[in-house]
Amino acid sequence: MSWHLDQDQLHRYANHTADDVTAMSVEAHLTHCAHCRERLPTDDAWLESSWADLRDIVDRPRLGPVERLLGVMGVREGTAKLLAATPALYRAWLIATVVVLIAALTLAHEVPRGTLLFSFTAPIVPLIGVALAYGRGVDPAHTLTSVTPWAGYPLLLMRTCAVLVPALLLCTVAAILMPSSATLYEAVFWLLPALAMVAGCLTLSRWMHLSLAGGIVAVGWVLTVGIMALEGVDPLLLFSSTAQGCWAIALALLTVAIVLRVRTA
Repeated sequence: MSWHLDQDQLHRYANHTADDVTAMSVEAHLTHCAHCRERLPTDDAWLESSWADLRDIVDRPRLGPVERLLGVMGVREGTAKLLAATPALYRAWLIATVVVLIAALTLAHEVPRGTLLFSFTAPIVPLIGVALAYGRGVDPAHTLTSVTPWAGYPLLLMRTCAVLVPALLLCTVAAILMPSSATLYEAVFWLLPALAMVAGCLTLSRWMHLSLAGGIVAVGWVLTVGIMALEGVDPLLLFSSTAQGCWAIALALLTVAIVLRVRTA
């Protein structure tokens, strides 16, 4: 180097008081000049604190509450991390689910036939959660998880289970608290349609993005309910005893298709 930075330039750069052009010039010079790098004032306490924080994060990671709970349940640490690393959209869905179910409960107790909102909302709550639980575009960590041994269908099924458990629990509690839930059937009439639609979403994910598959199934449900209402057919027939048998058959066939795909994956 034929020239070096003076002390004032180094001081202003180190204290972030230099203008943008000067700062860029100083950085370019420091890249190639060991002499000026040695003269650059440093905050030793700040450097030590920064390295200590970095080591604390890298070498001593703290387990979150979900990982701790999964560990207590016997889930291995690596598997627990993959399950706990759910997308941000999944957490937003969980909050939205609680809000919607509380609104449905309030409406059911205040308005005649208010339970209809819950009847047609509960079956798609687990479906939406599954659609937002895995895949590129909804999971910021997808690039990392896609290269793990669990990548693909195994992780998809693990995430699906992680979504279904809280979704089914929340919907079941809401159904039990509904004013019309006098029998077990009235509390779980939505369960078979919900599981069948989730299975349909997982089956369609073989040919398209999981979120798109979930959207198609959800739109199909809404359109079916809307068309039946416009045609003067009671949409509650979707939950009748005959319909429950059809949902059970559909769920069994879709489950077989999923199992066959897992075996051939």
